[in-house]
Amino acid sequence: MAQRRHVRGIFVTGTDTGVGKTVVACALAAWCHRHHIDVGVMKPIATGGRRLVASGRMRWVSDDAIRLARAAGSDDPWSVINPVCYQEPLAPWTASLRARRPIRLDAIRKIFLSIVSRHEVAIVEGVGGLLVPLTAHFSVVDLAKQLGLPLLIVARPGLGTLNHTLLSLQCARRMDLRVLGVVLNQTQALPKGAPARLAYETNPLILKRLAHVPVMGPVPFLGGAVHGPRSMAALADWAEEHLVDAVFR
Repeated sequence: MAQRRHVRGIFVTGTDTGVGKTVVACALAAWCHRHHIDVGVMKPIATGGRRLVASGRMRWVSDDAIRLARAAGSDDPWSVINPVCYQEPLAPWTASLRARRPIRLDAIRKIFLSIVSRHEVAIVEGVGGLLVPLTAHFSVVDLAKQLGLPLLIVARPGLGTLNHTLLSLQCARRMDLRVLGVVLNQTQALPKGAPARLAYETNPLILKRLAHVPVMGPVPFLGGAVHGPRSMAALADWAEEHLVDAVFR
């Protein structure tokens, strides 16, 4: 397995919110955990979540971060896995302004460096897409650049994805970021209508001609397997079949 793994870290981003970044990040983390690879996970910034008691104090923690920690078998504290989480499910900068609690980017970088120093592989999940603002002058793409990680871009396979995916790739290239590939992730069962199915079938072919990076998928919809009793095994199997060769090569 070690021969497949010269990538020390991955920044999982998406063309939009709700495209399945967490499923992809969890699948990779679960695969690493299955193969006894010490993986550190991080959801640096999140909005919306639940209140948990950690180290004797109450804090907001993202459901995405909870799933990542479970997939990785991580015992890192929530202050490391999910250092910033706002209560309101809004864009991060908006949420920070409303909470009157600015995002401390220097603190996030220090926490990330501590993860890298203690784990073989780091999987970082972004928030929304690359141009989601974190401050007035700093977006998700700037965070990926600051952390020095290659990108894995998660996209929908259906209608509209050509524009969203190519714009995301253009943004990454302008920042001189390495892109490991694009994952076309089915977030729902295939639509029954012929025109909708046709977009699912043809978009991957077009993206493979235009993206100039590996395009994986469409990877199949996992459905209830993501939350069932065998969810981690299902995710690791899914990663093995659809993601690992392209990501850890």
